Amino acid sequence: MACGNGFTSSSTATDAGPGADVSTQDVATGPTDSSSAGDDSMADSSSPPESGLVDSPIIVGDGGASYCAMHVGTYDFCEDFDRFANVTAFLGSWTTFSQTGGTFAFDQNDVPSAPNALVATTNSTSGVRTLVIHVMPPATAPVAKQRLEFDFLVDQASNVGATAVGAVAAILYGGDVTGGAVALGFGNGTGSSATLAAMYLGPTPAGGGLPVFNSANAPPPFPSLAVWDGRFAIEITYPPPDAGSTAGDTACAQLYIGSIAQLSPCLSLPTSLSHPAQTTSIALGVFSGGVGSSGNIGVAFDNVTFIGQ
Repeated sequence: MACGNGFTSSSTATDAGPGADVSTQDVATGPTDSSSAGDDSMADSSSPPESGLVDSPIIVGDGGASYCAMHVGTYDFCEDFDRFANVTAFLGSWTTFSQTGGTFAFDQNDVPSAPNALVATTNSTSGVRTLVIHVMPPATAPVAKQRLEFDFLVDQASNVGATAVGAVAAILYGGDVTGGAVALGFGNGTGSSATLAAMYLGPTPAGGGLPVFNSANAPPPFPSLAVWDGRFAIEITYPPPDAGSTAGDTACAQLYIGSIAQLSPCLSLPTSLSHPAQTTSIALGVFSGGVGSSGNIGVAFDNVTFIGQ
């Protein structure tokens, strides 16, 4: 099974600092790129869409500081979506985004950090490239571990085919998917149900062809639907910088729910992904991979953090 590729960033990085069913209050709709649902070559949207936005008043929380304001200095990067009046303003603040095969919206219904959480919902079961990407500043010291963590809600995850996956949150090796990625996503469970999985996609080969791919399923139970189910994380542990590329000197990916590791053993990464990239990015949304249906997916994120140490 192999994933597609081709999310290309062309805009300038901008640092974003400090219930029940998903209820979207601000929705960015309409075409935001020039690619088709089945095309692996996707143009990005480096500016917000000019139409299709449905505005509603911002819901002010209890007057307390936002999640990121309360954790200044704790993370290399923090995004709680709470400083934006609508989802369009947020999308324009990250490096690049696209809404092929799906849409982004804000949820303001009992979210972990009021007023906003980010929602990604698919309207296609293949070729989905609904992604928002943020490029991190270059690391100033050797990196032994990278961790992308967030409050997470799964509203829908069904009809994932046996030879397909839907990645929903990833650490990217570069400014787009072509450099490789390690992701948390959904694979095929029993029948048409989904299972939580860690997965990797290798760099796109220079001479053409398909990148390497592999995944490892987390044990049941699957996250409860339509419920903020705690903190989830994808973490990469790297070998020492002088380890070279010999057998056993590969990086490993792990999934966490709260403080509990979900994979035993962790997912070993290929040599091409076993050392941190010069440029690292994070991606949220839905990215279809493999052959067949990647499923009907709806997810929400809040209080997104990243650490490279």
